[in-house]
Amino acid sequence: MAFTDNCDIFLDVHEAALNRVVRHFTRQRPSTFNIGSPALVANPGRACAKIDAHPVVLARQNPLIGLGPDLPVAGTNFLIEYVFQLAALEVDVSKGNVFGLPPELTPLRDQSIAAHARICAGLGCPPRDIVGLVGDRAAVVGAQLSTARGRDLQTHPPRGVELPFRELDCFCLDFFVAGGAQFAGPAGDEHVVGRLDGIEIVDLMPTGLEDAIECYASLVVRLGLLPKLRVPLIRAVTKIASVATLTVEPTPAPRVAHNPALEDDQIKVFLDVAVTPPPPPAGGGGGAGGGGASAPPPAPGVPRARTRAGAFDAVAALSERTAGALFTSVRDNFGFDENGSKNYGPFVLSYGAAGHLENGTLDFRPNGTISISELDLKFTKLRACFGIDIPEICVGGFCIIGIPFDGCAVRAPKICLFGANPDINFCLDIAPFVRLELSATVRPITKYSVNPGRSAAMNDWDAHDALVPNHWQIYIDPVTIDLDLFDIADIVGDLLDDAIDAALDTVLGPLPGWAKDLIKAILGPLVDVVRDILDFGDDFSEWLANELGVSLGFLNTILTLVADYLASKAPFEFADPVEALPASGALIPVLIPIEFLDVRVTADELIIEADLGD
Repeated sequence: MAFTDNCDIFLDVHEAALNRVVRHFTRQRPSTFNIGSPALVANPGRACAKIDAHPVVLARQNPLIGLGPDLPVAGTNFLIEYVFQLAALEVDVSKGNVFGLPPELTPLRDQSIAAHARICAGLGCPPRDIVGLVGDRAAVVGAQLSTARGRDLQTHPPRGVELPFRELDCFCLDFFVAGGAQFAGPAGDEHVVGRLDGIEIVDLMPTGLEDAIECYASLVVRLGLLPKLRVPLIRAVTKIASVATLTVEPTPAPRVAHNPALEDDQIKVFLDVAVTPPPPPAGGGGGAGGGGASAPPPAPGVPRARTRAGAFDAVAALSERTAGALFTSVRDNFGFDENGSKNYGPFVLSYGAAGHLENGTLDFRPNGTISISELDLKFTKLRACFGIDIPEICVGGFCIIGIPFDGCAVRAPKICLFGANPDINFCLDIAPFVRLELSATVRPITKYSVNPGRSAAMNDWDAHDALVPNHWQIYIDPVTIDLDLFDIADIVGDLLDDAIDAALDTVLGPLPGWAKDLIKAILGPLVDVVRDILDFGDDFSEWLANELGVSLGFLNTILTLVADYLASKAPFEFADPVEALPASGALIPVLIPIEFLDVRVTADELIIEADLGD
């Protein structure tokens, strides 16, 4: 069964991928998930839960705990040291096998997702003897502590005095939440409808306090969060240059039972795509600005094998029918009309070319290739003109009978030759006799490029800063190319169509239009038979080339070699690891490594599969 049997686009994210992404964020930006007062920022080892930070974070001395707001003692200018930590965060999609749920939420329902968060907090409560000392000499201690911290009390108002402490008084709570989500609403106005199955806090005493907090949290989710998800934001409209408009929206029931589907440890989303002609172009517009320096081009890659087994971390699939609809829209909306001239003194060369695409099909083949068959480029104008400008020659105009004081009573007639520009102009319009036909078979190939600019000791963050990361590359390998410079079948067919139309219009002039259309419809298949007969040799050549996997003919062989060269020089590519969050000040960027990537074609769809690195 294909991923896109009941939809146009299929997206799938495994729970393992979500948990890997969370782990990358928490290890590379620990200061976002651990907040505390100055003493904890300076000494993160005193936090309640051990902070698991990436070695690069430690090597670059990035903060492990972010500075939080002050926590004052009410009614005083004293501050309590504290820490607040998100010590664990993980998700589990039904059937439920990542973590154990408390009995109140067990078992995890079908079409559900659960999350577990461990929150730890601690207060630096000072010992009684210090509290007594501070109480007796609050002003003195405050001034001493302020001076010790190098504060200028005259220019900066005191922010308060941190109370010293020996150890944090810590506690940790485990929060569990379970629920689900579905798309709902009429087409074009879908909403995300969330479902909350329950919230549970483990081992919070007394029981009444636990119940009260769970009740309040449930009300926040049900009455505050879930209603905000009902905003109609699911439909997306995207323009592709000037050839098509894509409208993407969720696939409705009953074609898919659940959307999104929360099952098999995966979040699956099913989408439909409508391809329509683009709107008329609007006026105005401007150019884009230039860019800065870029990284050197990556080296050619090599295939890279997958190291894991089982489900991929992420899967995306595009159906053949959607790719075909996009191909049709591009074909039907593509056109050009170019004119130009060049002056070479007495000679003038000018040209005019206009045309559009016709026919052609796009086919996903079981052998992993994409076939484009008999795509025609039809010229409505293909004209070249050659002009000669002869210098003007004039005779006559002289005075026959003159009069005094430089006058003339009678002049000879003046005749000028070659006054036009150009004087001789010859144009050749060969549009009716030229029709290009292209057939090609291509295959996507995925490779991995290790940039030669990386040293053996360079880590991903060094490579990112030095603009020399590794790259995933997707090549379009041209298996066969067949280009007919003169598509004889269609040229003769078009001339026959024009001749039949002209003859019938002359012979059947008195008849009404519907009668002429009927007779033309009867004669139309005869022209198609002529087209098929003339095209037999070309069709056989294309079939044989596809079966053998090589381009036939000297010209096609050259075109294939050129296409191979261009494909090897200009692949689709992106850096590994991918930057999920840019650097901020001294903080390193959050990078997500891509361990495996593959693009493949089946008889029904184009599939992209990926695994994230640990």
